[in-house]
Amino acid sequence: MRLNSSKNPGTKIKTYIDTNIFVYAILHHPKYGELCAEILKDIEKKIFETYGSLLVAIELLGSLSRINPYIARRAVEDYLSIDMILLNVNGEAIRLASIINEKINVKYDAVHAALMLLNNIPVIITNDINDWKRISRNFTKIIDKVEEEYAVSINKIDVITPYNYKKWKNSIAI
Repeated sequence: MRLNSSKNPGTKIKTYIDTNIFVYAILHHPKYGELCAEILKDIEKKIFETYGSLLVAIELLGSLSRINPYIARRAVEDYLSIDMILLNVNGEAIRLASIINEKINVKYDAVHAALMLLNNIPVIITNDINDWKRISRNFTKIIDKVEEEYAVSINKIDVITPYNYKKWKNSIAI
């Protein structure tokens, strides 16, 4: 692996996986399913240091239950069994999310962003391009607003989509 400049030698890039990556892979989405399935295979191969959250599990349950509650339950069970660091949504994360949301109005993605900031995770893999590009574009504004109260040591969030994933993956490999 290529080293993340903000990390110690030998560490992998911390990467948060958004809900839609799992949904597209599970549902075999015609446009994104294969690309997202490749991302999930790379999680198993430990290409990067994978982070998720209980919010992703909740979103999986909610979105897939509309289609089929049985699939939703299995997806949540599978998600919770993935070898990754599962972040809890706590009061500190919600407080930070409310500040982020007040600044740029990205609703639930503000919670994901707060979890990333609190855990210094510089990369998200998502297909929710609009909200995450907005978060990325306004990162300095967010940091300026929260830097006195929260210790954040990343200087940007890289947004990786299923389409640019292979290029990104190759860029982090030795």
